[in-house]
Amino acid sequence: MTRSNTILSGMLVTAVGCASESLDTNDGSEATSNSGIFTVTTPDDSGSSGVAESSAADSGTGSSDTIAEPPDNCGEVDFELIAVPPNVVLVLDKSGSMVSDNDADDDGELDGFWDHDADPMTPVISRWNSLYNVVDFVVTNFDSQINFGGVLFPSTDATNQYSASACVVEEVPEIEVGANNGAAILAGIPAALDIDLQGATPATAGIQTALDHLDTLDPTVPRFLILLTDGAANCSADFPAPPDLIEVYDSNLPVLVGSAFTETEIPTFVVGIDIIDAEIGLGNDGVPLANTFVELNAVAEAGGRPKAGAEKFFNTANELELMAALSEIAGQVVSCIIPLDPAPLNPDFVEVEIGGMTIERVEDCASEDGWVYVNPQGPYDALELCGSACQAYVDNGLVDATYGCPPAG
Repeated sequence: MTRSNTILSGMLVTAVGCASESLDTNDGSEATSNSGIFTVTTPDDSGSSGVAESSAADSGTGSSDTIAEPPDNCGEVDFELIAVPPNVVLVLDKSGSMVSDNDADDDGELDGFWDHDADPMTPVISRWNSLYNVVDFVVTNFDSQINFGGVLFPSTDATNQYSASACVVEEVPEIEVGANNGAAILAGIPAALDIDLQGATPATAGIQTALDHLDTLDPTVPRFLILLTDGAANCSADFPAPPDLIEVYDSNLPVLVGSAFTETEIPTFVVGIDIIDAEIGLGNDGVPLANTFVELNAVAEAGGRPKAGAEKFFNTANELELMAALSEIAGQVVSCIIPLDPAPLNPDFVEVEIGGMTIERVEDCASEDGWVYVNPQGPYDALELCGSACQAYVDNGLVDATYGCPPAG
């Protein structure tokens, strides 16, 4: 019997089917299903039976001189099993400070401003350039595993005027969520060379646009937000005009991400770009009076995906840390739930391997490393990889699942 392996969407799956049920054929004869390969018995001219072996894609009719195999002998066949990619919106801070904080002062030194590679001897690049580089890396490497979308706050129409024009956010995402969307993400946000970003920090409006879009998508597919920002949110809907519009912290941000998590099960990961643990803002400088570290901790907790320890959000001081943070988050949101289509006829005899290593079936996905059926009492139409097994799938991108048969007799 010929064996072939199919690679689809980063997953390699081989299955062994077992005899199961009778199928009606076009000519009224009976075919025995083997989960994707079956034999068809048709009478020949002498009244005896010949046997034809056919794949599930064949019509199921015809005759042959092939000798029928015993009914308990399984034949190998490939099934195309695809992990369902989650829908993820990147909510990106495009405020003026993403480039202006790299201006040197009178002595030519940056004095604590963004150092992208933790090396003061290398040329300076802006926070936005680093963010663009990291987004490029993540959407490229996770393109087949995550459906990405993108929202900018403020939009590219925002200005540096001390007015509502600094707070403009689009009502729909600049890039709607889609499969294999990496190239669209990079084309839809400002390029990372010689750019002049303008505007305030209307993070709440950016989150709202992202949530409105996710609400239009299938709620059975996991949905996430990733908020990346370098400052405290302003542009509150409670203060439509300056100075409060610009100078007052927008306390609606943690409320909005909290309701998204508790009411619609959409978590928010929070990534800070060079956030210091101190109160800043003078009340007349365009910077909200707030301790951004404390405020982003509250947003991260409300969003349902806080880090352990005192620092609840992913705070990054250079591009390397930003890369590590966004890569870690991407790994966490990659779906480790894999549909089984068709479902195994003998669920107790399914074997799973990743990278040539056997993954054991376990009882509790929350506390054990291995795999479980999503529906332990059936239908057995999906499995979930747990703990280190999930991470192994993220790292390898390949799963080998084999449907086995009970021992003969």
